[in-house]
Amino acid sequence: MPIENENPLVIPAEAEKTLSQIWVSSLSVNVPTASDGSLYLQLRPCDAETGEIADEEYAKGLHLSFWEVISEVPEAAAAMQSVFDAVPAIEAFYDAKMTPPEPQPEPEPEPEPEPEPEPVEEDEETLATDEE
Repeated sequence: MPIENENPLVIPAEAEKTLSQIWVSSLSVNVPTASDGSLYLQLRPCDAETGEIADEEYAKGLHLSFWEVISEVPEAAAAMQSVFDAVPAIEAFYDAKMTPPEPQPEPEPEPEPEPEPEPVEEDEETLATDEE
């Protein structure tokens, strides 16, 4: 049973938004064999200018047969060929990031400078002996 609230909650209306681009928020390719494979895409509306990406509730999930898409959609076949062509460079990039750098040899410590000799204070007697 509703009870009157002395301090009612007011929720402001949100302004209407138009999100005219699509953000691919998930892309998964699983191809275990040359005849079996799947492709999954999650598409979400977005606005590139503001960087806003719609919430998950507006997402569209596409679950497809990988090989069917490759044979029926030329753009998909070309895109996958580009990915396959990039694999050696991607693998080299990965290997470079995962390989620890070669240890650098420790620099030789610089030798301590020779201490300067203490100045000898000469007294008058020493000076007289030197003059003779």
